[in-house]
Amino acid sequence: MAISCLKNDIPSKGEEHQGFLYTPCHCPIGVQLRQSQVRCEKPRMPSVYNRVSRRTRYLAKPRNPRSRYEPRPVTRFTKQTEVSRPYKEPIASKRIQQLALPHVRKLVAAQQEYRRFIARRQQDQLDKRIKKSIFTVYSRLANVQLPAVEKLKGMSPDEMQRHQDWLVRNAQPKPQLEQEKQLRPRKPLAELINRMETLSEPRFPRKKFAGQEKPGPAAKPAALKALASDHVTKLAEPLERRRRAKGVTVEDTRLPESVLKAVASSRVAELAVAKSYRNVANEYRDKPFTVEPNALKAKASDRILELAKPKKAKK
Repeated sequence: MAISCLKNDIPSKGEEHQGFLYTPCHCPIGVQLRQSQVRCEKPRMPSVYNRVSRRTRYLAKPRNPRSRYEPRPVTRFTKQTEVSRPYKEPIASKRIQQLALPHVRKLVAAQQEYRRFIARRQQDQLDKRIKKSIFTVYSRLANVQLPAVEKLKGMSPDEMQRHQDWLVRNAQPKPQLEQEKQLRPRKPLAELINRMETLSEPRFPRKKFAGQEKPGPAAKPAALKALASDHVTKLAEPLERRRRAKGVTVEDTRLPESVLKAVASSRVAELAVAKSYRNVANEYRDKPFTVEPNALKAKASDRILELAKPKKAKK
């Protein structure tokens, strides 16, 4: 059976884009063939190599490339451990030899516990070890029994009273010792004059200056003729001392004499005269009880009439 739509309706790749009069076939077989031929692919993106600049690729390379980290054991080769027994050496001291032996108490306890499980030869070795360690200093110290400590007894009433008296006596402040005044020997002034003259003499004497004295800076003629003003004279006076002893400082509020002697100018006298407002047109001043015409024509609202009524007096 031939399919008529396959020859005429299914165009090639070029015909679908070139011809604008193409009408595709919508039968089930044509749709299935069209879907099998056309693949839905995503647009191809440019490669990463082309998107990254040459400068970025150069900077991305490490300058000092290193090998990858691999965990390794600390000791790669087996190490033999040697057991050191210094107490067996001939140069070992007596203290080291005695410390190497166990306490007699532990050896005797082990002998009594494992007597039935130890061979005869091992028991003989254990007896020899007990004989060696029984004379060591550390075994003797381990067997020493400390004296029993008696329990502390309470204080009797007499002892408690003596203790309280001792506390009261020691709680008091120490008595302050008075220092003895040292009396210095005094001598009359006549006996000390010679010593004072000796001390007043310079240790390194100098020759007296016999030359002409250098003249100091001379004052200007204008300064000698100048007269000090009142302000300069006031500033030259020394500051008052011990103001608290003199009492509260009262401020002088009197007018200075220069102000009292001053004569006012014509302009000041003109400004000092009070202004008069007699010629000003003011209808309220002439007729204070007048009412404006608009107020006479106004009509009161219901709310104003309600508020104008007198309030009822409360009983």
